[in-house]
Amino acid sequence: MDTEPNALIQMLDSMNATRWAILGIVLLGLELITGTTYILWPAVAALILAVVVFILPLGWEMQFLLFFVLSTILLVAGHFYLKPKFKSGEPSDLNDRARSMVGARVKAVSDFEIGRGRVKVGDSEWGAAMETGNAKAGDELRVVEVKGATLWVEPAG
Repeated sequence: MDTEPNALIQMLDSMNATRWAILGIVLLGLELITGTTYILWPAVAALILAVVVFILPLGWEMQFLLFFVLSTILLVAGHFYLKPKFKSGEPSDLNDRARSMVGARVKAVSDFEIGRGRVKVGDSEWGAAMETGNAKAGDELRVVEVKGATLWVEPAG
């Protein structure tokens, strides 16, 4: 009869503070690659466990139970409390050209007639409208709103 312990049990029994720290660092590396924050919490749990195992000699059963409990608590807390705070704040104008044009200074390309004309924005021309008045070609205007493909402008002053 073979009395050698199972290889998996040997590996689990050999978990020490250093191996937990290595596991935590590897998981942090994976988190940096994915950026999901879901691997972050088991990584933090592994690093906390590395400190605990360094201080207290725990059996492998207790280590994995503590790892599971810490990972679960951190995952739930991170998902419901921290992740929404990461996503809050002002929306970015990065991929919204219309929103980024509000407040921009533009030049009238032609004389406005009945409050309608064209303005130059960067290297392109846009249809523009003024609520009151008419602009002359070359006048400097300021974008106050974007509605569809029309820039609503007012005299820059």
